[in-house]
Amino acid sequence: MKSDVYNAKQPDRRSGLIALVAILVFLLMELPIRLVLQPDPWLLETRHWYFNQPLRLVIELTLVVVLLAVIRFCYPTLLKIKRSQLSLLAGSMLASALLFGLLETEQLLHSFSAGLWLWLAWFSSGFCIGIGQELLYRGLLFTSLQRHMSLGLATAMTTILFVIAPLHSLRLWHYLQQEQFTIVAMLVAIYIGVSLLFQWLRNHSSNVMVPALVHGVGNAVTWVAVFA
Repeated sequence: MKSDVYNAKQPDRRSGLIALVAILVFLLMELPIRLVLQPDPWLLETRHWYFNQPLRLVIELTLVVVLLAVIRFCYPTLLKIKRSQLSLLAGSMLASALLFGLLETEQLLHSFSAGLWLWLAWFSSGFCIGIGQELLYRGLLFTSLQRHMSLGLATAMTTILFVIAPLHSLRLWHYLQQEQFTIVAMLVAIYIGVSLLFQWLRNHSSNVMVPALVHGVGNAVTWVAVFA
């Protein structure tokens, strides 16, 4: 009897350990690594090393590969896209590209004069950044939280942490100090809106790659428009 109880507890202990590892990786990636290697480019001077290519692309690509490896170890089923989800994925990626393209139309048109290499480098960098954020938030964080709380609470916590993440909160604090409250309110609304959209894609598809690719395309359009 004692052996049966012990064996029954093993999956729970293993699941708890995996969730702990996932949360620790999330904290590591979002605090020291994010602050050092992925500062908010909107707050940086043009001569900052962040804008050096191909260094930026190499950094972002490396971080995505690391996160994919961690998720494959912790939650491998999150990386599998079913054939039935391909139409949802294609439609969402197209909508994301069109939406962000419309928001940055003028700058996007100017970006094509940057040269093919630089254009592709910034497009790919933005794509990797978007994928990385989803692997962290809708992948490691949300999945780990959901193991210990309800879907609604895990969604709420993931959304709140997404809004106050280092990549977003520093920009919000910058505008608060300048008393640009309208911009702060708009940014918070945008962050909440896109977080809930990506969360819906995550819940609907039961994998993290659908929201990751959709987020990646939107980010790619923005990054190439602004920085190329």
